[in-house]
Amino acid sequence: MTLRRTLAACAVASAVIGGMSAAHAATVFSDNFDSYAYADSNGYLNWVPPAKWTVTSGSVDLIGAGTNFDLFGGADGKYVDLDGSTYQPGALTTIQSFGAGTYTLEFLLGGNQRGDGDKTTTITLGDWSSSITLGDNAPMTLESFLVTTNGGQLTFADLAGGNAKIGNELDNVVLSTTAAPEPATWAMLGMGFAALGFVAMRKGRRASLA
Repeated sequence: MTLRRTLAACAVASAVIGGMSAAHAATVFSDNFDSYAYADSNGYLNWVPPAKWTVTSGSVDLIGAGTNFDLFGGADGKYVDLDGSTYQPGALTTIQSFGAGTYTLEFLLGGNQRGDGDKTTTITLGDWSSSITLGDNAPMTLESFLVTTNGGQLTFADLAGGNAKIGNELDNVVLSTTAAPEPATWAMLGMGFAALGFVAMRKGRRASLA
């Protein structure tokens, strides 16, 4: 009987703890760039995003599968070259602003694939910022950050250096947040741990009597 109660209590606690993040995680922004149209066989050089993004400095190119600039063999669909075709490194910024809080930011970033050496991309969200430097042959790699910010727009920008028409490649941007657990969730968690404590106490009493 004691073993069954212990297992049941453990199951309750585990289910609550394991489900807390999943139940409250929310994606607040995502884009893999595949829904946008190319202008011609080169993709869309000096891309003007029709939705979700704006180019706040320099220029960027929309390239990838099906274009003359299929740098990764079509495996990654469409993506953005952060150095466009105007010799001015670009800054790609979300139209949407995000509130203060803690977020998980994930995206794919690859090197320029055209022998132009290391390139550095900066990422900012409000007062939070980071940077990534990639070699020219770096594959598309998943990058993940835990971001605590005072809020604002999300920007990806290449720093100047080398050929200003060749930049790092950005894809699959996902920003998500985890809300605080609801009171009912904390109550369930408390009940699970209370059950564990009760079983442990009874076990201790029986051991003392024995």
